[in-house]
Amino acid sequence: MKHFYIFIAFLFLAVSVSAHPLGNFSVNQYSRLEVESSKIKIRQVLDMAEIPTFQLQSEIDADKNGTLSPEELNAYAERITPEILANLSLTVNNQPAEIRAESKNVSLPEGAGGLSTLRIEWNLAGDLENAGSVNEVRFENKNYAERLGWNEIVLNRVGSVNIFDSTAFGSGVTDELKAYPPENLDAPLTERIAIFAFSTGAAPENAKPLQNRDGHTTVAIQKDRLAELIAIPEITPAIAFFGLLLAFGLGAMHAMSPGHGKTVVGAYLVGSRGTVKHAAFLGLTVTVTHTLGVFALGLVTLFASNYILPEKLLPFLSFVSGLLVLYIGLTMFKSRLFSALGWGKAGHHDGEHFHSHDENSHSHVHPPADAGGSDNHDREHHHEHSAFTHTHDGQTHSHLPPEEISWKSLLALGISGGLLPCPSALVLMLSAISLGRVGYGLVLTTAFSFGLAATLTAVGLVFLYVGKAFAGARFAESRIIKTLPVASAFVIACIGAVICYNSVA
Repeated sequence: MKHFYIFIAFLFLAVSVSAHPLGNFSVNQYSRLEVESSKIKIRQVLDMAEIPTFQLQSEIDADKNGTLSPEELNAYAERITPEILANLSLTVNNQPAEIRAESKNVSLPEGAGGLSTLRIEWNLAGDLENAGSVNEVRFENKNYAERLGWNEIVLNRVGSVNIFDSTAFGSGVTDELKAYPPENLDAPLTERIAIFAFSTGAAPENAKPLQNRDGHTTVAIQKDRLAELIAIPEITPAIAFFGLLLAFGLGAMHAMSPGHGKTVVGAYLVGSRGTVKHAAFLGLTVTVTHTLGVFALGLVTLFASNYILPEKLLPFLSFVSGLLVLYIGLTMFKSRLFSALGWGKAGHHDGEHFHSHDENSHSHVHPPADAGGSDNHDREHHHEHSAFTHTHDGQTHSHLPPEEISWKSLLALGISGGLLPCPSALVLMLSAISLGRVGYGLVLTTAFSFGLAATLTAVGLVFLYVGKAFAGARFAESRIIKTLPVASAFVIACIGAVICYNSVA
């Protein structure tokens, strides 16, 4: 029981352990230029999140003992410094200025799940030779251009130097990549080029002074609770069981966040003959797909990162998921539209009746309900048709049956819902490998996937039972209600198209 309380305290009170706000794949950079009369100082900061840092461990760990010593970190920073400098460009009045390294510092801030992040800080400088009274400067950072992340450039002036006509700002946003603004996390800064002018005297009359940024706040530190499940000091049977419950709950909560196919699942089941068996099959498909996706992406991260960047696979997987959703939506839209227009299989009434048609209406003559009764008489009533329904004696109903569930469509829907792995689940797997707890990591990842699938299955069941309740209501035969299956199929197709567009964009 003692270990159980330690586990709870570790999860909810250890605020020092955080997930990277920009995502576990990100490689983030900060450049601050301080313009003096004789040189330009450059403060260059590299902040690598958990996954790219994990990929570099084998390269940094020279003695292969599984621990990154300060000597190994300094040796790695020394080794990559020439490459970093080669990808920094500084020109003054269209003449290149050589950049040199004056000092550096390397650290391993703790990240999610017991993994580390890598932070390298350089103090650089470039001499200003033959500078005039007014000078034009261009700075460009080409490092890690292929990686996703935050890229920020800040300008500072020293003494009597004036900076003007600048494309960069005079104040930072992230405190050298230590805190990020929440409003920009989904669209991180991409500042790689700064062009500005400076003078040691007064700025020209028509010059625009250097501007500061305003209105930004810092983002609070966020814990990655899923990744922390693997990093507890000691695993006992009670803690392992409680960890599985938490992983399941975190998966369910993750599914309730925006996306993850809830809208698609609900729209798919509107107007269909779904059962609990169908919903369970859908949940199982999501579980298997998501778990295998995490394992596959983990293998890529471990063994193929020199050839394939894991974060580059995510847009591709998102595009494939969108294509599946688009295919399902278009197929259903065609089927449901044709059925609503009467081009599909017609429904039937139980019992016999005779039709006498005119152009827009007809009469039914039904045989008596009881041929021997005293109330026997021929019953004739007016019967009006529309594209979706028809009316008997003022009561409207439809001959169109609900759409049958397609196992192939269910399989495609489940794959699309689980195809895109959660980065937190990937960090969990990498942490398990790093800590030698691979088996426990596999079980936690599977439990997380089951939680994700359980939520989607529950959403599907809710839509099924609500649909049956509506089917028994008096207004269920209205034209609007009857068009909902067609509209929902169109919504699915639109969602698939949006997913494809966003993944390409």
